[in-house]
Amino acid sequence: MTLNGWHRGENAIHVKLNTSNDYVVSTLYRSISGDLPEEHTQFHTTRLPFLPVTTLDEIGRPWGSILAGLDGQPGFVWAPRYTTLSVDAKLWEGEPLVKNSKRFAKDGRMLVAGIGIEFPTRRRNKFAGTISRLEQVDDRLRLDFLVNEALGNCPKYINARDLVPYPNTKPHVDNQDLDLSPGQRLPDDAIAFVTRSDTVFLGTTYEAFAEDSMRFPSHLGMNHRGGRPGFIRVAPADGRTVVIPDFSGNRFMTSLGNIEATPLASLTFVDFISGDILYLTGDAQNLVGPDALKLMPFQNSLTTVYVTGFTLVRDALPVRQRTDTSAERSPYSPPIRLLADEVPSASFLSKADGATALLAKIDLHSPSIATFTWTSSVDLQIKSGQAIIMDMSPFVGVPGYRHMAQNKPTLVNDDSIRTWTVSSSHRPPVTRSFSLTIREKPGGAVTGPLFAIARKLKELKPEILGDSTPLDLRVGIVGVTGDFVLPLFADPSSSASISDAELGLTVPLAAPTTRKMLWVAGGIGVTPFLSMLKALRVSPNGTRYDIRFLLATREPDVLLPLINSAMGDGKGSPIDLTLEVFTTEDVSDLGAGIVLRRHIGRLARDFFEEGELHGRDVYLCGSPDFEKAALAALANGGVPETTVRREGFDY
Repeated sequence: MTLNGWHRGENAIHVKLNTSNDYVVSTLYRSISGDLPEEHTQFHTTRLPFLPVTTLDEIGRPWGSILAGLDGQPGFVWAPRYTTLSVDAKLWEGEPLVKNSKRFAKDGRMLVAGIGIEFPTRRRNKFAGTISRLEQVDDRLRLDFLVNEALGNCPKYINARDLVPYPNTKPHVDNQDLDLSPGQRLPDDAIAFVTRSDTVFLGTTYEAFAEDSMRFPSHLGMNHRGGRPGFIRVAPADGRTVVIPDFSGNRFMTSLGNIEATPLASLTFVDFISGDILYLTGDAQNLVGPDALKLMPFQNSLTTVYVTGFTLVRDALPVRQRTDTSAERSPYSPPIRLLADEVPSASFLSKADGATALLAKIDLHSPSIATFTWTSSVDLQIKSGQAIIMDMSPFVGVPGYRHMAQNKPTLVNDDSIRTWTVSSSHRPPVTRSFSLTIREKPGGAVTGPLFAIARKLKELKPEILGDSTPLDLRVGIVGVTGDFVLPLFADPSSSASISDAELGLTVPLAAPTTRKMLWVAGGIGVTPFLSMLKALRVSPNGTRYDIRFLLATREPDVLLPLINSAMGDGKGSPIDLTLEVFTTEDVSDLGAGIVLRRHIGRLARDFFEEGELHGRDVYLCGSPDFEKAALAALANGGVPETTVRREGFDY
């Protein structure tokens, strides 16, 4: 079947996304083949251990099925003739095709769509058409797919995996409700399944109007969405609205176009370790621009699925990720974006505020670490430990559309929005000055130009470092975010409390004599603690702070002076600081009030003894790898992961 252009839904989403006047986009449909190319036939029949497909249930809702052979090996799909794929699949209880096959018995045909993905190589090819034969014998299903649409897809967001057969499965339905009532939520384990996944199979349907059915006949779609684990969110308010961000892609928009015309979708999640499968179906909607940004800040395009039915099957997939291997994350996947309801601590400024930041000062601590001080055009409320969200596009611009960027994949979804922890401390209620201690990211689209300016100024005009306002470098301020702050000890409205002038916190009049904390930082993860030290140093509430501070760094000569500066001269300070540095480099003595200990190498799993940390509040900030190692050491010392306050910098 040769396509005749974009159908009404595809045209509508192209208009919403401002791509309708792009000639290349307007002709992309010509890339969709009307039959099954030979190379696709070879791919589907020899490379796939399982095949996700979309079919409709008796009331027209799409469901995504997982078809696989008995042994989890490729070869359960073959091509008996041109444009036909035959499948001999194993069925299990809860698999949607068991019920959906009733449509075939009634009508003698069914619409179908599928996507084949070779996960180790990231190759993928889609197809759509009809089921022309369906035979079920016990737990075996034999199908013929008559293919009339085929398209090769880019591998951009596929997380590569080494998959091996796992034929000894024992599938069973753990939970199921095919018709959720209006106030019903998804079970907690289903929500957790969604929010830990890095892969989903998206099924869609396009139901043609009678007047369009000859030119744009009804059809189904099956697609893939991938990202970092947790990139798909579930709305906390109702526990059933699933939110899928739309990343920059090939701009076909066939899935979103189907949803625009027929607002239904299925989502099928697979756990490649356990073999569990979560099937969802529901009402779908595309949100673009302000509506999307209101739901998921900084995400200009997304899709919501209000789940109306689900099935959770355990131990079903006859394929598993090879033991002792991990997924190879796609370099194109952008950082995870949370829903606005998931970050109540965030304070976003409206565009009407026109908030800007003027670069006021640069302290270059090393060629790749510097503190940039900014002056805001509006009052800001910043608690120690929080981060500021900045729109750097006035400085570096926004990269234009590109489908792929092999040398720099992050450019594909880069909106020039950056989030950095504030390293300065401020007296409440508001401030117009803030500092950011930043490490240059190799090849960074923002930090690269910033540090290039700083180094050039040091070389040619060092006086501008101390007063950088003549540069007139202004960027946007989006808001303040983060809950990695020292906890409130009492309700600020309570009359039995005194204000902590530096932290913006309150403490009971009968404050404890000493508060014990353990801070653990990896490298530039020291930044929130710099702000906290400065705040606690001048805290007037009479409390002393016993802080054990563990810092892992390759650059103690750079980071230790920053800590020393944050502590001040130590006179009258309520802080008793023990600083334990994990490094292979030499360290120098610090100022008064700091007990310094050096440990050669990394933080070991057995570093803490059981019970050693009893009574200490634990704070952790570092890269994902450092966080994992630190949590293991803390657990060994008797500190449950759930009690550790964490702040990463995977922005």
